[in-house]
Amino acid sequence: MEENIQLSERHLEVLTGILALVMTHWWSIGRQLGLSPIELMEGENQAPQKLQIFADKDAFFLYAKPDDKSKPNLLWDFSRISDVRSGLPSTDMKLHENLRVMKSTDIKDYFLTIVYRQDGITNVDYIGVMCEAPGVAARWKKAVNSLLLRNPHRNATMATFLSKHHTQILLSCNGYGQITVPSIHDAFLQHYHPESELSQVLSFYSILKTMDDGMPYVQDADFTAEMHKLILNQLTNIRDNVDSVLLNVGEKTVKKQQMTIHEFQGFISNNQRNPFLKDTVIRPITKDQAQAVVERHENKLIEGVVTAKAIFNYLLSEECNVLNTELLEQTMDMTHPLSHYFINSSHNTYLLGYQYNSWSSVEMYRQCLLLGCRCIELDCWPEGEDIVITHGNALCSKIRFEDVVEAINEYAFVTSDYPVILSIENHCKTAFLLQKMARIFIETFGNKLLTAPLENMRLEAGQPLPSPEMLKQKILLKCKVKRQRCTGDNTGDSSRFSPDYESAGVQDTSVNEGQDVAKYQGGDEACIALLATNTSTETGVTTPPDDELTQVSLQPISSKEDGTSLIDLVNYCTGISFEGFESADRLNCSFYMSSFPDDKALSLLRASPVQLVKYNMRQLSRIYPQPARISSSNYMPQVFWNAGCQLAALNFQHSDVSACLNHTKFEYNGSTGYLLKPAVMLNDKDGEIFNPSAQAVLKNIVPVNLKIKVISGLFLTVKQVNCYSSVSVFGLQADTVANKFISEKKEAPNPRWEHEPFIFEQIILPEMATVHFAVYDEEKELLGQRFIPLCAIMAGYRYIPLRNHHNEPLPLAALFVHITVEDWIHSDLKDVADFLADPFAHGLCDMSDMEQKEGARLSPLSHPIFPDTLPIIEQVKSREKPVAVNYDDELVLHDQNLQRVLKRASTERKKLTDRQHKELKSLETRNKKSQTGSEIELESLHTAELCRFEKQTMQEEVEKHLASLKEVHRKQKKQIIRQHKLEVKCIGAEIISEIGLQSMTKSSTIDDRITQFGSRMRQKLEELQMQEISSLEMSQSLVQESLTYKYITQIQKMNKSGHTT
Repeated sequence: MEENIQLSERHLEVLTGILALVMTHWWSIGRQLGLSPIELMEGENQAPQKLQIFADKDAFFLYAKPDDKSKPNLLWDFSRISDVRSGLPSTDMKLHENLRVMKSTDIKDYFLTIVYRQDGITNVDYIGVMCEAPGVAARWKKAVNSLLLRNPHRNATMATFLSKHHTQILLSCNGYGQITVPSIHDAFLQHYHPESELSQVLSFYSILKTMDDGMPYVQDADFTAEMHKLILNQLTNIRDNVDSVLLNVGEKTVKKQQMTIHEFQGFISNNQRNPFLKDTVIRPITKDQAQAVVERHENKLIEGVVTAKAIFNYLLSEECNVLNTELLEQTMDMTHPLSHYFINSSHNTYLLGYQYNSWSSVEMYRQCLLLGCRCIELDCWPEGEDIVITHGNALCSKIRFEDVVEAINEYAFVTSDYPVILSIENHCKTAFLLQKMARIFIETFGNKLLTAPLENMRLEAGQPLPSPEMLKQKILLKCKVKRQRCTGDNTGDSSRFSPDYESAGVQDTSVNEGQDVAKYQGGDEACIALLATNTSTETGVTTPPDDELTQVSLQPISSKEDGTSLIDLVNYCTGISFEGFESADRLNCSFYMSSFPDDKALSLLRASPVQLVKYNMRQLSRIYPQPARISSSNYMPQVFWNAGCQLAALNFQHSDVSACLNHTKFEYNGSTGYLLKPAVMLNDKDGEIFNPSAQAVLKNIVPVNLKIKVISGLFLTVKQVNCYSSVSVFGLQADTVANKFISEKKEAPNPRWEHEPFIFEQIILPEMATVHFAVYDEEKELLGQRFIPLCAIMAGYRYIPLRNHHNEPLPLAALFVHITVEDWIHSDLKDVADFLADPFAHGLCDMSDMEQKEGARLSPLSHPIFPDTLPIIEQVKSREKPVAVNYDDELVLHDQNLQRVLKRASTERKKLTDRQHKELKSLETRNKKSQTGSEIELESLHTAELCRFEKQTMQEEVEKHLASLKEVHRKQKKQIIRQHKLEVKCIGAEIISEIGLQSMTKSSTIDDRITQFGSRMRQKLEELQMQEISSLEMSQSLVQESLTYKYITQIQKMNKSGHTT
């Protein structure tokens, strides 16, 4: 039985089952496994209480049942549990004394600490749990942490959140299974009143009861999932959203409150699919597939009809997730150099609040690493012979350096296996402290610490950085060194490589003098304004001030007896002062990196955007919030991601738009903390380097148009206020649109908006764009928000579950939206694109007609590139030829009918045979002399009559069977022809993609060569399709002839033998 508790590699379903085994079925199964109940220690200064802890079957909540059955259960949301740890829950001495009284032996292994985020990562509770046996504690920790790592519900659909809401209400009952009506009101964001709408609904369905003290309640068995949905429909406009979908199909469907299966098939194919070029060749769903969707969401099927209930369930389901959840998994190539990735980074990691007067905490390092952060900061200061971490020359508290290193060692690779970078701001100048730091790192991290360069990736000029894959489970140190002229040979060792160079003598250009500190206190709003502003002032190269105050000489160690110093442990992240792009290009050392405050980095970006992108192709750059941000506000990281800056370090303790954008971005690629840059940022061939300030269409990138209509909101707030929705896009400077599209104000908590769609036209780099949905009240207080990368967004009618200002999921808050994503084509080329995309709607001769109508004279392309073929043609060429069907439901039905006919014929045959025997017996009695002749004559008569009957029946059924087979073949051929038409339509889209039509300038047009190329490709495709049709017709003919021959043979045998075969 012990083997059943190995949870780390199990799927979620197995994990949940094991948790139920360990936690839920405590008394019935737990005793058989030798497991014991778990006891909860609530509060540090009170006596421990015995409470059994359980987990629901879907792992939504942990809950505890008090001994007093009149009290409700205690609930902890799984999504807010940071982790479960071994050991004592607190340093409170009184609690420790109480625990020692309870256990005379060593109690460390009996304890767990559940770390629960009450309000973001800076406000956590520690819930102490004591088990009766150490084995229980170990299995609990392993089971819960395995679930938390998978985090299955963070990006769940609306259906999952509704199921979670229903579970929350059920678990809020007391020991008698009674759920008080006020608690149900709280769950639905309603103010309790005996005459409220919710109370009336509960009363109407006769499930409302009263306790002895007069408190109304509902029994948990009566509060079913169906009842939960009924209340939702009554309190919200959620069913009106179905009408929005039906209206999209036609007004008649709204009146009928249903669709036909063909309408539903068209709705999914036309509305719920992303029309990106890469998705064009994905086939629309078939009728059978549409029917399968309906069957998954409708209990009582009506043939050919899709009810409003089925549509309602479909919109809530996983099939309508607003996210392409495949991108949440690790899908990116992790073998590029480190400089080719954006890296999740933190600044002042140890702080809980303002950077000049807040508490420092070791816990913040654990929380940041659990969030997937891969670069954390250690501000190291001397305190006698000890080292502390704090914000120097400020009123911040201090924490021990050793405690921080131990926490990093424990949590570095819990969320991600990819390398962690420790950005050390070192103020310890003495050799003793430097050696002490090195010793602590080496002893604590052991083999995790990268103490020397990899054998095949030495520290040499021109050598790229190693990849995240090569540095898995490794910790790298980043510390500033002072480069000096090297007297010895360059061997590639970090302790000896000190390149010789002259100071570049560059000019310092910071932000405009009129900008004061107050502007940067605005945090995200100020940065958003800067991001959306198009400026390209050429002011020269900046020399930003250093963020680390102490510069350590990078020199060889005089002797081994001196011990290892911190400098010896620095390799691929060697911090240096930035002295200009020319100097960096001349050195060509990828292992050198520099740090910039955001204001200086912004000046550098404005002055030399292309050079900064090129610099970031080779080596790392770290951007951190400038010291003037007293409140620990954040700059907008998107500004510097656009230039390829890898380490956009943010104050994780400050929850704002910038931090939430960062957290959302790094949820993708498996929360590894590394995101591969777009290819356009890594390409420097032919001297063409990406310009983040570009306003024109980029080469080989298809821009998109994004259209969003916010239809309604659900459970946005408990307050009776008006609210409005806002949609923004953060991306390149040309793509960023913030605070522009705002809806009118409607009453919360379930508003319904009527407005024209918000249109974001020509997003030139979709891969870098992120869409921000937000809802605010009249006081501009955030009610809910959601960031979604444009490349992960799914088009169509979608529910978007919202999150709070900490980027944590809200219980029920959601927006219902309609999203349209389409490829952008310049207006001068729109007619051409329409022609290429739909040749059946525009004949080839229509091209010249359109040109004459527009009066446009087409100029030839300077360098047209036409491929030999197109992907769609290769796809058609390589697939198997279609084969005629010889088996379907209708044919089976005819076979069954034929068997019934033959069975009836057998019955008739038996009747005729009995009658024959009777007549023969009568003849024998009357005239024995003529017995033989009469018998033969009568037998022949009966046999002929029987054969005629069976032959006639067989022929009738054969004709029906052949007619049915021909109809099936006709439908099969029609379906293939329909597929062929869709493939022809793909030609235009693929031509646009292959020849780079989208990258042409606005003044460019196309000539007849593209039309001719399109005609040739269409002709090739049609030839292949005709071969498929011919092959299908031949196969169908053979099947029909085979069936006809089979039946003719049977009839002929009947004629020859005089009886049925």
